Amino acid sequence: MGKGKYTTRSILVRCIVILVGVVITAYGAEAFVLARLGSDPVTAFVQGLGNVLHLDFGSAMNVFNIVFFVIILIFNRKTIGIGTVLYTFTLGTFCTILDPWIVAIITPEPTMVTRVILIVTGTIALGIGLGFYQSAEFGCGPSDAFNQTMAKKLKLQLRWWRIIFDAIMVVGALVMGGVVHVGTLVGMFLVGPVLGPVLNTMAPIVNKWSGNEDIAFEEK
Repeated sequence: MGKGKYTTRSILVRCIVILVGVVITAYGAEAFVLARLGSDPVTAFVQGLGNVLHLDFGSAMNVFNIVFFVIILIFNRKTIGIGTVLYTFTLGTFCTILDPWIVAIITPEPTMVTRVILIVTGTIALGIGLGFYQSAEFGCGPSDAFNQTMAKKLKLQLRWWRIIFDAIMVVGALVMGGVVHVGTLVGMFLVGPVLGPVLNTMAPIVNKWSGNEDIAFEEK
C-alpha cells in the first residue's frame, strides 16, 4: 500500500513519532505556564487568550491551533499534512491531560527553585518535542505554516517575519493578560538551539525506522 513516505509502515511510524513529539511539546508549554515566569511568545499569547475566553490553557491552545489551521486551509493548504492535523487537534488536549499531573508533583505553590526548573525543563522539552514532530516531515504546525505563508506573500525572509510574528504574540499576550517575563526571552532564544540538533538527528532515524533510508534529509 502506498509508496515512499506513504506506506503503511511509514505512516504508522511517523504518526507515533509525531504524537510523542506533541506530548513532549505539551509538557514544555505547561511547564512554562505553571512556572509563572513568562512563556515563549506563542504560549504567552495562548495563555492570554484563555483569560479572555475563560478557557483553561489546553482548550485555548486548541482554539489557537484550529484558527490557524482554518486560515492555512483557505490560503495555503499545500502546507497541511497528517502531522498538521494531529498537532492541531491533540496538542491542547495533551496540555489539559498533563496539567494536573504536573501540579501534583510541583504543588499548587511551587518554590522559586521549582519554577526555574520548570523553565529549564520546559525549554528543553519544547525543543525536543518540536524536533521530534518536525522530523516526521508530515506537514507543518498550523502557526508555522501560517508564518511560511505570510513570509512568502509579504516577500520577507522567514526569520524576519518570525520576529514580527513573535512581537505580535508578545503584544497580544500583554493586552490579554498572558505572563511575559524572563521566561519569554528564554523561550524565544533557547528553544531553537535545542530543536535544530534534535531535528537533524531524528529525521534520518525516522526515515530508517519507516523503511525510507533512500529519502535524503537536508539538515536545517
